Amino acid sequence: MPPQIALQLMHSISSPRRADVIIHHRVKEIVPHLFHRLFNEAGKHVKRPLISLAESNYYTARLLYFRTLHRNKIKYGKSPLLIYQMGKVGSSTIQRSLDALNLGMPIFHVHYLSKKRVEDLEKERRRYFGTEKYGLLKRPWLYQYLGKALNEKFDGQKWKIISLTRDPIARNLSAFFENLEFTPVSESGGYWVKSDYYRISPLKVNIDNLESLISLFFDRLYHESPLEFFDRELNKVFGIDVYSSAFPRSEGYKIYVGEKADALVIRLENLNRCAQLAFKEFFNTDRVNLMGSNIGSEKEYATLYSRFKDDIRLPESYINRMYRSKFVQHFYSDTEIKGLRSKWLRVDKSDGDRIA
Repeated sequence: MPPQIALQLMHSISSPRRADVIIHHRVKEIVPHLFHRLFNEAGKHVKRPLISLAESNYYTARLLYFRTLHRNKIKYGKSPLLIYQMGKVGSSTIQRSLDALNLGMPIFHVHYLSKKRVEDLEKERRRYFGTEKYGLLKRPWLYQYLGKALNEKFDGQKWKIISLTRDPIARNLSAFFENLEFTPVSESGGYWVKSDYYRISPLKVNIDNLESLISLFFDRLYHESPLEFFDRELNKVFGIDVYSSAFPRSEGYKIYVGEKADALVIRLENLNRCAQLAFKEFFNTDRVNLMGSNIGSEKEYATLYSRFKDDIRLPESYINRMYRSKFVQHFYSDTEIKGLRSKWLRVDKSDGDRIA
C-alpha cells in the first residue's frame, strides 16, 4: 500500500473539518481510488487501526459501511431482493422465511427509498453517531446505498420486491407500540414508557388508566403513512403503480412487472393461506415455510398492548379517514371494509353512543 494513500486518509480523518469537505465534495473519487485501494492492499494488522480511525468520523464511517454492502453485492453477483414495505406488516416473518430458502441473492429489509424520506431519516438519526444507538444510523445509510445502486441498475438486472399490505388501523396501533420502550414497574403493575422516535420523555403508565398513552398515539404517530406508502415509495422510486389495475382480493396477492423491478404484493390477512402459491409463482420454489417473528402479542408489553387495543376509542372520523382512503378501497372489498369498521366501532356502555 503506497504510504501517501494512508497518510492522506489519516490526515483527513484527524482533521474532521477537512475530512467533511473532502469526502462530501469528492465521494466519487475517494471511494474507488482511496478506500477501495487502501483496504484491499492493507494487511490485517494495518486494517484494524485504519478501520477504527475511519469509524471515528461520520463520513468515513459511512463509506466503510457502503464498502461492506458493496462487497456483499459482489459476493452474490445478483440483483437484490427487497422486503420493501411500511413497518408492522409482517416484514420480519417474510425476512426469516426468505433467509431459510437460501435463494442466493442479497436480501434487504427496507421501509423507505424515496429521497426526501431517506434524507429526513438520516438527519434525524445522525445524533446517534458514536453512541450506543449507532446501529440505527446504518438504516438510512443502507437506504442511500440502495438508492445509488438502483441508479446503476446492478448491471442492468431487474430487482425483486416483496411488499405487504395490512388494515391501516391495526398497523398504526402496532407501529406505535413498536417504537416505544417499556420498563415494568413491579410494585404497581404499571410501566415506564419513553421513546426517542416520538420524543416522549419517561412517562409512568398504569395499565388501568391508559388515557395518557392513548393521547400520545393520536398526537405523535403519523397516521397517513400506510395510506401513502405505495404512491410515495413503490410508484415514485420504481415506477410500479399498484392502483393502475384491480387487486385480486380473493387470491390475496398479485405480481406487478416493472421496468426496474418486479414486485409481489401480498395482503397480510391472506399471508398464511396464499404464501405457498405466491412464492412458487414469484420465485419458482415450493420450499416455503413461514416463520413468525416480531409478534406484538408475544412481546414483553403484550398485556399492555392488548389492554390498549381494548380501551382505545377511535373517533368515527378517524375510521372514515382510514377506510375511505384509496389504499383501503383498492385492497379490500366493501364486505371486508364493513367487517374492519365493525371491529373498531364500539358502543359506549354509559350512554349507548356509537363511538370507535
